[in-house]
Amino acid sequence: MRNINATLIICGAIYIAQGFIFLVAPDRIVSLYGLEALNDSMAFLMTIIGSAFVAAGVWFIMTILNPIRNINAIKFAILWCSLFVISPLYGLWQGYVDFNQIWLGMVINAVFVAALLIFYPRKQQIED
Repeated sequence: MRNINATLIICGAIYIAQGFIFLVAPDRIVSLYGLEALNDSMAFLMTIIGSAFVAAGVWFIMTILNPIRNINAIKFAILWCSLFVISPLYGLWQGYVDFNQIWLGMVINAVFVAALLIFYPRKQQIED
């Protein structure tokens, strides 16, 4: 269980930190991703996204209190990270972003998907 707990803590901490940056410094995120100027509508959407990141990160970390009982939270973490691997590809396909703007986030989330699947509590682990 230590491996799944460590994965959830690290993943949750990254999302909480990223969420706070989205909330307090959306202009820095725009600059980091190499996007154009930030307008008010985009800044508003980034605060909403930041709130969602913080909430997900807190939930991931709280899951370590009882991973077996909170198995759906682990499944949600797998889905959440998987979508952050897949969904940027749509933006790339539509021409909204370049690969160099999205590759790092995709790689980090792919690592978390792999770790969550590898360390996922299986039935034999639950019975031990």
